[in-house]
Amino acid sequence: MFNILIITHGNLCEELKSSVEFILDNKLNRKIFTISIDEDSREFDTYSNRISNFLIEANHNIIFTDMFGGTPSNISLPYFKKGFVEIISGVNVPMLLKACVLENNDNFYEAVKIIVSSCKENIIVAGDLEIA
Repeated sequence: MFNILIITHGNLCEELKSSVEFILDNKLNRKIFTISIDEDSREFDTYSNRISNFLIEANHNIIFTDMFGGTPSNISLPYFKKGFVEIISGVNVPMLLKACVLENNDNFYEAVKIIVSSCKENIIVAGDLEIA
């Protein structure tokens, strides 16, 4: 249904991918690709070529970035294509887990909504819980 590209500052994307692979233990339903924005190179052309190469892999893609307005999201935004390439900022493990285990279905838009919803549902403040 879709592939996943994670773009973050530093090696966060690699660590997120590694965590998801560890938790799911080979039960991934899709491919995960990563691009690290390092402090030595912020040339948009270099990263744009890598994004373009990734997008050729599938008809539908979700690009996850660490925060909106940073370099990862800024270099991704030109690739947004409604219904084909979506960009979700604020990437975290629960959202990636949900994205990786979603069953293949034909509704890309619905999949994006499910992923974002799972992310929001997994933000929990312990002090708000009624525990001891």
